[in-house]
Amino acid sequence: MGYVDMFSKPVYEFATRNVVTVGEKEKVVNAMKTMVSLDIRRLPIVRGDKLVGIITMLDILDAIYSWISDRTSEGSLYSDIYMKSVIEVGTRSVVSARPRTPISEVISLFLRHNFGSMPIVDEAGRLVGIFTEWDVLKIASQLDFPHRVRDVMTRIVYVLTPYSTVMDVLEGITIYKFRRYPIVDETGKVIAMLHAKDVLKYFAADDTVEKIKQGAVEEVVNTYAINIAKAPIFLAKPNDPVVDIIRKMLEYDVGGVPVVNEEGTAVIGMVTEKTLMLLFEESPPQ
Repeated sequence: MGYVDMFSKPVYEFATRNVVTVGEKEKVVNAMKTMVSLDIRRLPIVRGDKLVGIITMLDILDAIYSWISDRTSEGSLYSDIYMKSVIEVGTRSVVSARPRTPISEVISLFLRHNFGSMPIVDEAGRLVGIFTEWDVLKIASQLDFPHRVRDVMTRIVYVLTPYSTVMDVLEGITIYKFRRYPIVDETGKVIAMLHAKDVLKYFAADDTVEKIKQGAVEEVVNTYAINIAKAPIFLAKPNDPVVDIIRKMLEYDVGGVPVVNEEGTAVIGMVTEKTLMLLFEESPPQ
């Protein structure tokens, strides 16, 4: 299928249709556990079968960081965040698409507004699907882009050391909006990869939740980040073909890849789902 043919097709053909949702009164802690168990990053919030919002992994981690940073809070992290309803922590104003909206329009909105997903609703406002950055990556894997990694990588990288803490990562996620972190040793070699979903998994784990219930928040956030880094490691180099990296990302189920110099001695960039969106701003592949 050609580029033009594919991008004129309705988004519904490429979207996830059996969407996992959460009721508006559900607690954040249960949403966290659902995301972790199903390895998903977002949950549309519904009232009956109508879409009323969305809660994402980043919404939850932002809320946790904000609570910890606000030293004037009189409650507990568990009661103030974990036990809140998802609609209080999530986003109520959600941009959605109709099933027959062309793929090209949805990707254009992703690029313009930095969206990571878009629920699909019918004329009655019922949720019928969701289209995400990951779906864009799947589409990109079917196209013959001539680009090299250097054309799409970001050169701004947030690198951790073995002594960086979970609090350092929360700050990076919330303040600097990074979702993926190479962890390097003293020589600059990548020794681990930490993704935001590893952080969500850590905060949703039973033993972490128990510590938070007991008020041991400092202990939780002072844990070394390398101890919770679970993402597989593979590296890219600037001259690698983009299509090879896209297919490898899908194979390894990762949304970001560190780019190292030709000697492999330093991280010089990252390729992520968002940077790969830039492929669709340029002229289509032949």
